[in-house]
Amino acid sequence: MSILAGILTILLVFLSLFLILIVLMQRGSANGGLGAAMGGGMAESALGAEAANTLSKLTTRVAIGFFVLIFSTYLLQLKLDTNEAASGAMPEFDTSSATSEQSAADVFSGLNSSLEEAATDVEAAKEAEAAVDAK
Repeated sequence: MSILAGILTILLVFLSLFLILIVLMQRGSANGGLGAAMGGGMAESALGAEAANTLSKLTTRVAIGFFVLIFSTYLLQLKLDTNEAASGAMPEFDTSSATSEQSAADVFSGLNSSLEEAATDVEAAKEAEAAVDAK
């Protein structure tokens, strides 16, 4: 399944670049755009007299494909993450033996000891700074 996700991601990159190219080939409202910048009627000579209609239809179809591909890649990645979590790759905590009050007490006692250690470290640093300033 992860190979499929990689293939879909690569396909998504190519489809994104193709969509960008199609949008840039279209003429703007003032007859500008990349098509006009690169030789005037580039799209007309490649796609015929109805290039605007052809490019509009192609843009619509590629955009729909782009969003379908994004959604399917998301669903596949979600499924892969769910399978990974179900397979035991993520740690599971056993909360059946301890009550919530006991675990909260353990957390607070751990925090208190950490704060006490930090306070002693700060005091030692202040003493060392005072000794350096005294010299």
